[in-house]
Amino acid sequence: MKINTWMLGAVVWIAYMASMAQAQVPPDIEAGLRKIGQIVDPPCTAKLYRPLMPKNDYNTYWPPGAPAPTNLMPLYPGVKLSRDVSFGPHQKDLIDVFSPDKGASNRTVLIYVPGGAGNKIEQQDREANAFYDNIGRWAVKNNMIGVTMQRHPGENWDDGGKDISVMIQWLQSNIAKYGGDPNRTFIWAHSAGNGPLGVYIGHPELHGPKGPGVKGAIFMSGNPVPDVGAQAGRGAGARGGERGAAGGANALAGAGTTCSETGGAGSSAGAISGPSGVTPAPPRGGAPGGGPGGGRGGQQLDAATQAARSNLPGFKSTNVAIMLARAELDPGVSGGMTAADIALHDALCNVDGAKAKDGPGHCPTMLYLKDESHMSEVFSIDTPDQTVSGPILAWMKKIK
Repeated sequence: MKINTWMLGAVVWIAYMASMAQAQVPPDIEAGLRKIGQIVDPPCTAKLYRPLMPKNDYNTYWPPGAPAPTNLMPLYPGVKLSRDVSFGPHQKDLIDVFSPDKGASNRTVLIYVPGGAGNKIEQQDREANAFYDNIGRWAVKNNMIGVTMQRHPGENWDDGGKDISVMIQWLQSNIAKYGGDPNRTFIWAHSAGNGPLGVYIGHPELHGPKGPGVKGAIFMSGNPVPDVGAQAGRGAGARGGERGAAGGANALAGAGTTCSETGGAGSSAGAISGPSGVTPAPPRGGAPGGGPGGGRGGQQLDAATQAARSNLPGFKSTNVAIMLARAELDPGVSGGMTAADIALHDALCNVDGAKAKDGPGHCPTMLYLKDESHMSEVFSIDTPDQTVSGPILAWMKKIK
């Protein structure tokens, strides 16, 4: 596949900014990540990054089996945390909202849509329970309101996109109470979270009366338009059945081995018991309703149905700024952005004509994350490793 020189230059520039202008992956952690290899390994990756997190996390604040905490000091000083806020009719339509305990209002809002089984708090061994509060804390430290979403399986291909729509419309009506600006919102999906967010961005009929409700969308280590590029039809798998980009290899194989976690990627040693929104990891093959690429049970859809479900037309027409991010140690990655990333990038850039440059317009920004892995790219947020957070923050500040 031919890559335009201006596109390659943009990728090189943002990779350079990530590795040079921001703090890099600490050498000992980089060594640990490379030892883990190009697989999806939440428990062992968490053990590498947990020492960079605050002393307390969900388990130290609310030990397993204990009643809900009352009259305790804030879990994170300076951060007001509203846990398990309901935004919709489903019992797992829940968000955690991170806001400053004092200060100005009208702050940018950052929504995080997790991968895997969709848990807004990871539930592997105790080290993993510190995530994804790190993303909410980081948002507050950078003058934003952080929102982490609990995902849950749906029966239909577009249920995930509909759930995001309900959440965004709830935020438009309520986030000002937490100090957020409903007119300046960004949304960030990781791994299996790319499927629901891709459906939402790609289908304007799912949007509320105020439109998409976000200024920018970050798609990290997934394929939000699965019918474009070399990975057509695969999409981003749920962590229980996530597939690598090459050869259909099981991206979970070997998880837990480098840190002697016998439970592997689905480990439950020390798992949290408190949050009402925790979703058990789905069986291998992922959860139903994950995206537009296929029917229930994996049956092949007819061409007309596939065309109607495609996210591509909506991506071509949207005014939402797009970032595509990929980790060097993601499964199947070999020295750069994937063929699917490049194909989607080119398809969207072509909307604006041959002379289009990365952002603004439809041409997405591509972020290649050197030395990072599938899990470290989100576990590294709010640590001295700013390989990921630095470029993302700079990108959001550029979006008007």
